[in-house]
Amino acid sequence: MHTMDPKQLSPSARKAFGLIELDADEKLLFEVRKHWWGLFQIYFIGSFVTAVLLAIALTAAAITEDTDLGTGADLTTLRMPVIAICFLLAVFVTIVTAIAAYLYRSNVVLVTTEKVVQVLNPSLFNRKISQLSIGDVQDVSVHQRGIFPHLLRYGTVVIETAGEQQNYNFTYTPEPYDASKVIVNAHEENLKLYGN
Repeated sequence: MHTMDPKQLSPSARKAFGLIELDADEKLLFEVRKHWWGLFQIYFIGSFVTAVLLAIALTAAAITEDTDLGTGADLTTLRMPVIAICFLLAVFVTIVTAIAAYLYRSNVVLVTTEKVVQVLNPSLFNRKISQLSIGDVQDVSVHQRGIFPHLLRYGTVVIETAGEQQNYNFTYTPEPYDASKVIVNAHEENLKLYGN
């Protein structure tokens, strides 16, 4: 079975790798990062909203005393508050977009010969690290719904667990069938070594 050098991990996976305990003979097999398409969506939405806000601010800046929008009111008094509000909202959206992108990139799954480790960061001050013994894996399935997951080759990997443990869902998994194959192979190798 092919093992991976921890130096090859992404920076966020390296941090996660440092937080888990490994047995003496445990080897790192695979890192699952999020697909670039999800990151593109975050940046696209953030950029679009920022562009709309800046367009509104530029439109407000172009209003003069001679501008007549059919209201009969003097709109020049609203010009500066609209520009200020749009600018502040654009800055806020840019910050939120940067945070969302950082959190998206910091979510990883690490597969070792002994366990599956899922690191999720729902917010800046909230991290969840779940570890599942590779022997407790019951089933691994892949879900690809829609045209983009098929064209761009990403999907959701669902790891079903034994007993009361919660299933692991990892969305925007690149090459999800390869990831599921590594997990299933590691599970089968574990069964050969330790049995059920």
